[in-house]
Amino acid sequence: MKKMAFLLLAMMGFGFMAQAQTDSLQQYTGKFTFPEGGIVSYVTIAVDGGKLVFSSDKGSGSLEKVATDSFSIPEYQGTGKFVRNADKAITGVVIDVMGYHLEGTKDKTVAILDRKYLLKSKGQETFTR
Repeated sequence: MKKMAFLLLAMMGFGFMAQAQTDSLQQYTGKFTFPEGGIVSYVTIAVDGGKLVFSSDKGSGSLEKVATDSFSIPEYQGTGKFVRNADKAITGVVIDVMGYHLEGTKDKTVAILDRKYLLKSKGQETFTR
């Protein structure tokens, strides 16, 4: 019986850790826009299955964390680093991939992430349809 209780607690702990990891990745999500004339016009970043993923008008892939705010982009042999303002809010992203250096700014619009709507600009945490 003690083993069963321990196993149940351990499984709950792993579940909470997985949720905490997903929640910590949420801060990186959103749409990032790049200047006209670049190789991409936007990148949308979301959490899918507990992992950070991106899509753009040129392709999609994953982001693997290597340090605080820094990620590798294995599909394109590149790196990405998120930019924060004085309030520690993410305001942009810098991507170095396949010889290109891209600097994008985070849009302050409604984003659809993990099938939830987030409305950061209005101060609401979440709402659903």
